Amino acid sequence: MLRRYCLVVYWALFAAFTLHQAQYPGMMLHPEQWRYPWGPAVVVVLLLAVLIAGLYLILRPASYHRSWGRLLGALGYSAALVVLGSFTIATDLPGYWYVPAEFAVVTFAGVVFFALVQVSAALWRRWEHANLDSRT
Repeated sequence: MLRRYCLVVYWALFAAFTLHQAQYPGMMLHPEQWRYPWGPAVVVVLLLAVLIAGLYLILRPASYHRSWGRLLGALGYSAALVVLGSFTIATDLPGYWYVPAEFAVVTFAGVVFFALVQVSAALWRRWEHANLDSRT
């Protein structure tokens, strides 16, 4: 159950972060006219849902079992998100504008960490297997 809903929780955290960041208007000509940008913030939340759905389709967490192909696909996907997110970085924009790039960096770091854990586990299994073979 945890694997099935982990990406939903991940999206919910970034959705809350987006709604928090939307309170920062960036550079404005008339700051006294500022209103909370519900529309653009919701668009970013929906964009994050689409990006996480892509990651879900690649990894399929409910049936994931040491799939190197899925892991490499997720690494490529998250690296592409980082590259695309880097094009959106500018200065003095509203706070919600930066969330997709931050999402991309955190996602890439998480996938790299997951890959390191999977590689370490594979090396450990190989080492254990070699030790069992040497004892007999």
